[in-house]
Amino acid sequence: MNSLLKPRSAPPGGLWRALPPLFAQILAGLALVASPAGAGTLTGRVLESGSGNYLQGAEVVLEGSVLRTTTGRDGTFALPNVPAGLYTVTATYTGLDPVNQQVEVKAEGETALTFTLRQGVLQLDRFVVRGAREGMAQAVALQKVAIQSKMVAAADQFGEVSEGNVGEYLKFLPGVSIDYNVNDARGISLRGLSTTFTTVAVDGTPMAGTSSQDDTRRFEFEQIAMNNVETTELYKTVTPDIPASSTGGFVNFVTKSAFDSEDARRFAYNLSFSAPSTNFSLSKVGGVWGHNREYPIRPSLELNYAHKVNEKLGFNFNYRLSEKYDDSPRTTAVWYQTSSATLPTLFGNMPQLAAYSVTSEEKLTHREAFATKIDYRFSADTKLSVSGQWNWYDLNFTQRGPRFALGGAGSATTYGGGTVSGDTYTSKALTGSNDPSIQNISLYRNKYGTTYHSNATLEHAFSPVAKLELTAYYSRANGKYRDIQKGFISSTSTMSPGAATFGAFSIKDLSREMPVISLTSTTGAPVPLNFLRTLGNFTFANTATGTNFQSRPFTAFDTKDGVSGRYTHDLDRLPVPVKLEAGFALDDTLRSINRKAIVGAIPAVSGSALQAVVDPNYTRDVAFGFGSFQAPDPFKVWDTYQASLNRVITDDFREFTETNRAGFLRADARATPDLLVVGGLRWEAHEIDAMAQSRANARSKLAKVNLRYDSLYPSLSFKYTPRANRNVVLRGGVSRTVGNPDYADVVPTILAETVPGLNDGSVTVPDPDLKPYFSNNLDLSVDYYFKNSGVFSVYGYVKDVKNYFIGDTMTAAELSAIIEDYGYDPTGISSGTVVRNGGKSRLSGVEVSYSQNLAFLPKPFNGLSVQANFTYVNVSTSDPDPLRAIDLEYSQLRAVSPKTANFILGYRWGDFSLTATTNWVSESLFGGFVAGSFVTGTKGTATLPDTRLANFRDEKATTDIKVEYAFNRHLAVYGLVRNVFNSQRVDYYRGYLPQNQQVVLPFNRYEFGEPHLTLGLRGRF
Repeated sequence: MNSLLKPRSAPPGGLWRALPPLFAQILAGLALVASPAGAGTLTGRVLESGSGNYLQGAEVVLEGSVLRTTTGRDGTFALPNVPAGLYTVTATYTGLDPVNQQVEVKAEGETALTFTLRQGVLQLDRFVVRGAREGMAQAVALQKVAIQSKMVAAADQFGEVSEGNVGEYLKFLPGVSIDYNVNDARGISLRGLSTTFTTVAVDGTPMAGTSSQDDTRRFEFEQIAMNNVETTELYKTVTPDIPASSTGGFVNFVTKSAFDSEDARRFAYNLSFSAPSTNFSLSKVGGVWGHNREYPIRPSLELNYAHKVNEKLGFNFNYRLSEKYDDSPRTTAVWYQTSSATLPTLFGNMPQLAAYSVTSEEKLTHREAFATKIDYRFSADTKLSVSGQWNWYDLNFTQRGPRFALGGAGSATTYGGGTVSGDTYTSKALTGSNDPSIQNISLYRNKYGTTYHSNATLEHAFSPVAKLELTAYYSRANGKYRDIQKGFISSTSTMSPGAATFGAFSIKDLSREMPVISLTSTTGAPVPLNFLRTLGNFTFANTATGTNFQSRPFTAFDTKDGVSGRYTHDLDRLPVPVKLEAGFALDDTLRSINRKAIVGAIPAVSGSALQAVVDPNYTRDVAFGFGSFQAPDPFKVWDTYQASLNRVITDDFREFTETNRAGFLRADARATPDLLVVGGLRWEAHEIDAMAQSRANARSKLAKVNLRYDSLYPSLSFKYTPRANRNVVLRGGVSRTVGNPDYADVVPTILAETVPGLNDGSVTVPDPDLKPYFSNNLDLSVDYYFKNSGVFSVYGYVKDVKNYFIGDTMTAAELSAIIEDYGYDPTGISSGTVVRNGGKSRLSGVEVSYSQNLAFLPKPFNGLSVQANFTYVNVSTSDPDPLRAIDLEYSQLRAVSPKTANFILGYRWGDFSLTATTNWVSESLFGGFVAGSFVTGTKGTATLPDTRLANFRDEKATTDIKVEYAFNRHLAVYGLVRNVFNSQRVDYYRGYLPQNQQVVLPFNRYEFGEPHLTLGLRGRF
């Protein structure tokens, strides 16, 4: 095998083989450390008065000593090796009054305490339905006791979550940017890094995720519902026990447990109904689920039952059903940029309109999830926790409307045989395959999939100072697109009116939601736009290679499984108390993707024959006042023409196998009573096997690539809490992390020659020494915690990232070697591309966050609570090639909003409560470049793209308002309005280089059927 297909040297696996014996020796030495004579153990539990909730993250301090600890999930704590004597012990929790107790610790024994904390100003037990205030108090308390910089969000902190999509929940946290597909929150970017660099876990174990459309490893949130989550942890400073691949950060969903509360049983419910205000109806409407009429008002239901059988056994069950009906009217402009060395003007010689579409999208999203967690305590020292969840999503969506295509590329002053004058685009005769046309677009797709995730953790305490934890997990997800299997065709997209009817059309004033569109006949006489509203006036046809009659059954599977373990030992009798931790992780991933496209030849159909397949349920306005528009029924089209579907034109196969091995050592040292220092080393080894082939192309050959790499990742962080003011916490850290290559970066492709000896074949493969992205990180933060459950935080960070991927032309020697290695005719392949490492960038950013319950204000303002944050990300790049430096900066920022802000206002007055949330994101680069846009000029010795256009998304602010009234603990009624001001999402093209940024062209304008209305009931028993 040639060097381009396998590593030049094997990874230093000897290090991995040496780690377990090393750990064993360390652990054996630690086991020899025994508790000193004359010392005992102080244990206990901290809970909240009224609600009975156990308080995780409460601080317990032995006054006058360096001994302190924090409570776990069940509110318990343990302070070992306490010298016998009389002490004052203080328990504190942000937002609640501290409690002091005197206790006598006995030698060689265990002393138990129970702390019950309450708030004198705010009686939380009165509010039996949990709201933003209590959720914020829990989040602030957990953030304060964290060793590293991390954000914690309680499940109820921001109110109801849109259709159960977790991305809509995470967007309110500082440092988070959500990558949307229309109005679906798909991926999460942390601190300006790609969505593929974000690790998503459940109880610390990675969750499987699929994308049947893209070769990506990123986790897409549309596939799961917000289910069984107690808190969300967002780690920003990496310590040795966290995967080094968490370059942007680590998102961990902590699941609910029966042992979160003192209550033996708890049952909670939440039932709601929602509908888009733009299509609100109490009766059925024509829509998207099958080809029938459906109710736009859709139900959602969540049920949670927790039962603590006894002090040893408890279980928690959660079920969630979520449905949401959306309207997404839009207009889309497609541009072509002609060849010209001069700088562009807005509507002059560059660029020019290629097509304009007016489209409605109707979407029905169904999510369903079931989760359970069982906790069993074999003894006081041994615990087992097993959890599992099942997620199902089913998404149906349609896109229908007219498309005005101005034809193929024209000259600098004409386009597609048409003319351009100011902001008016006029076509010529609608004849010929490359000339202007009017099309009837119809697309119907059904995407669905199932995600399973299970994990089990066994904990055993050998002594109060020594604990072992073992975790195993299995996760599996699939994602599918289906059409003919369910009785419909996905695409009947091009139906053009006959050329004898029209001579030309014009489109004017694209700055409007709906531009002015005019039609003329072949004689120049005006033609009413109503002519386009009748399907029979179009002609439907498809060639053997066309895509107008198309089925696209895409399938993807993803499985993750692994095991991890950690052993911790407290060395409290040293001059400086130290906790040592050693651990390992073994993780395996298998991703398989198959994408097919099947088409068939259909003779031209028009008039009554085409009118026979019209969808009788689609009668509404297309978008922005365009009016009604007949569209084909994909079920009727399939029933009529299914015998014609007979040719596979796409059959892409991808398979990725990934193994990850890791070991780490960590030490937490309490250097002084005020300063905690955490340091250590993590080692990770990765191996990726990739296979790819486009099987519908006879020239495509199966290509395989193997990549291996390993490295050491040191980290050092600190937490400083000055005794002079315990409300202040300073944190910082330095670390090295890794961003594993995305699957698209390692996909190899090989195309043989068209015919023997033609020499038109090509290859693309990754460099065998291809390394992932490495990042050196610096993090600093300062928090000030208020007495009334609040915090003001400032975070700053710098990430120096290297090894961005670039495509280089293969040398003749490399090309010859790879051709020979695959056994191909060297005269058949003339070109090759190798993906190598190259390029550096620096990300720097600041995050400011404030949250507080304003209970200290006079009535009635003492019911207010506020949460607000702001994030700013800056990217700078350096590369000897100016063009590449620009490319790196833009690729780094893609799908990232450089600025984000959130404001959440809560208010309670008696049994009434109100929550208003506003999320603002700045302009962002989110897509590629306009087709035909690479027009070059020269600057010195470098070739620069003088006129390319980049795809941007405009800034957007979204405000949601929720009002609730609690009759009693069993029943509260709430109303929720999403996107109150109906904020649109606007996409546009803009000049790539600074000197060309005066070119701003419309691309997409979306609405989402909003404001979206929800009415619900919830309560607890």
